[in-house]
Amino acid sequence: MILQYGEVGFNDEWLNFLINDPVHPTISIEKRITGNRTVFVYVHQGIPQFMVCVRIGNKLPRNMMEVLNDDGYKSKYDITYAIFYSIFRLPHASLKGAGTLAIKDLIGHCRKLGIKNFFTLSPIPSMKTHLKSKPDESIVRQYLESWEGSVARFHLSNGAKIHSINFDADYSELRLNESWGIMVNYDYNL
Repeated sequence: MILQYGEVGFNDEWLNFLINDPVHPTISIEKRITGNRTVFVYVHQGIPQFMVCVRIGNKLPRNMMEVLNDDGYKSKYDITYAIFYSIFRLPHASLKGAGTLAIKDLIGHCRKLGIKNFFTLSPIPSMKTHLKSKPDESIVRQYLESWEGSVARFHLSNGAKIHSINFDADYSELRLNESWGIMVNYDYNL
């Protein structure tokens, strides 16, 4: 079952899991739950399994600045995109395949809200250890399609497609050290 922050059943203490977010550890909890950003938790038999940070809006963000800024949608009818920008397993998660279930439940939940487009803005955490110099787009795509990295493997095995490779997408020290700041939009329009 997927639960959104602010809904009945969502335990506000679950927001503390964000402190240990391995994907974007420097984004504050407040920033994740204000504006057009929210948080979902996938729960199985009362145990939180996966957390997904989502930005909703009317355009596809291709960098973290766009994720963290609001795009000025006027009403719920302007919301056409859900961007999953941080997806991670929670402590004590024991359900095999919980990530797949979380993505599918989240997409179903968002469809009920009228959202039609589902993408990620995902890091490429191990790319710099495999490629010794900054690659061009074709090399990045080849690397991702080989399922070499854990993030690519997760998204591609769950049916997502590579939508775009985004250079200079994240200037955080973490992303620059991992992938020269390159990130990927995966398309989950299954």
